[in-house]
Amino acid sequence: MTTDPIEGIQLQEESVDFKVLVFKFAQNWYLFVLTVFVAIVVAFLFNNYTAPVYEVDTTLLIKSDQSAADPSRVIGLGMFNQTKSIENEIVRLKSFSHVFQVVQQLDFEVSYFEDRGMIRRELYHEAPFNVIYDSTVPQAVGLTYTVTLLNKNEYLLEAEGEYVRLYDYMQAKYVSTKAEAFKINETYKFGEEINTPYNTFKLVLNDRFRANKHITRNYDIIFRDYFSLTGALRGFTISPISEGASILNIKMRSKNARKATSYLNTLTAYYLKQSLEKKNQIVENTIRFIDDQLRVIADTVFSAAEDLQNFQTANKVMNIDFETEQILQQTVELEREKAQLIVTRSYYKNLENYVRSNLDQPESLIAPSSMGIEDPVLGSLFGALLSLYGERMDALVSATDNSPTLKVIDTKISATKQAILENIKNNQANIEETMNKIDEGIAQFDFEASKLPVTQYQLFGYQSRFDLANSLYTFLLKKRSEAQITKASNVPDNEVIDEARFSLRRAVAPK
Repeated sequence: MTTDPIEGIQLQEESVDFKVLVFKFAQNWYLFVLTVFVAIVVAFLFNNYTAPVYEVDTTLLIKSDQSAADPSRVIGLGMFNQTKSIENEIVRLKSFSHVFQVVQQLDFEVSYFEDRGMIRRELYHEAPFNVIYDSTVPQAVGLTYTVTLLNKNEYLLEAEGEYVRLYDYMQAKYVSTKAEAFKINETYKFGEEINTPYNTFKLVLNDRFRANKHITRNYDIIFRDYFSLTGALRGFTISPISEGASILNIKMRSKNARKATSYLNTLTAYYLKQSLEKKNQIVENTIRFIDDQLRVIADTVFSAAEDLQNFQTANKVMNIDFETEQILQQTVELEREKAQLIVTRSYYKNLENYVRSNLDQPESLIAPSSMGIEDPVLGSLFGALLSLYGERMDALVSATDNSPTLKVIDTKISATKQAILENIKNNQANIEETMNKIDEGIAQFDFEASKLPVTQYQLFGYQSRFDLANSLYTFLLKKRSEAQITKASNVPDNEVIDEARFSLRRAVAPK
């Protein structure tokens, strides 16, 4: 077997190159040793002088369907069947508007830091003092104040900045005025109010203060606006615990595990609170609508009852005979159906007025199912409209009225409202047709009753008018009672399985 001469030359060259490499390494061995030493020192410094990063998490169960034990199902007062998707709930949890509202429930407006040599550590419920600020006065945000504790009575406050923005916490927005040149270097007493053109606050020592530990130490405080806080706090991750699962794992990494724990627990608690408030709002709308109807019909019931009693007294007749009773029972059944249709017709009119008024006030809507209207098409449209209102509210936080996103949402809202109006029109026509048939039936029974003796016929008339009004009143009372039961039994649609716990924090950096 012959050997390729070119291959032999290449092997020889590779052998020579390797020897040269070893020779060069031997000549510069100290550089490699120095490199390894520097790497070890850098790693040591990084691990010992870099603030650790922790991870905390919480798990949330997203219930896709109502439970069979849900009172709104048991009494047939389900709000509306709006299919949830895990993706939609993830978007809602991470939405700017949701996080923006969550940060306002927390005490993150002032950040505290402690300088420990090369490490600047954020404190949360750990500082030896509290900052108490006047929320009715705009505050300079993003500016670092350095606090040096001089003794148990006094501290030195230092700060310097240019073009510092002012933030109104009551209105949750920036004000037009800016602090063009800002400088402070003053000694204050604890509890003394600091009044500057750009800040109004005071520092108060708390139970964590220890003179031998905290005096002469330096601390930084920074006022944060809700917008920057929202941007910083949307950095958590959400994912199902496994493919196809309806349990979400929400994780957050932070240099302050205690603060991250408080944030995640408030994030999920507020999410559940909003869900419950929306359900209760629809029930409250239903109760308010029913109360309005009851006020209208109450006078009619009272008047009909009074007329019936006066007729019975004047004619000395208290009971109707057997034949009249038979006709009356059949009439009452028809009048009971008519009473329900009258309420339904009134609901459709109320909904039509709302849609035509172009009011974007979802809190005033009434779910059709809450009035006993089992129309899957209308229920679906109703749910879609509420969902679009939610999207619009989310978009309004970070968009202007002329933004393309809002225009798309408004177009969808208009289309949904138009579809609702078409549905109402068809249902109103069906109601009128059904009521005409019922009226024909009542007229037929009235014709049969006209053949009765005059007194019995007149008694029949008074009794039937009272029964119609009373049936309507009783139906409304029943629906009101059902709505109150639903409100008292309402629970959030979803559930926190495991809260975030500070004790279960995990160090993830440095490694």
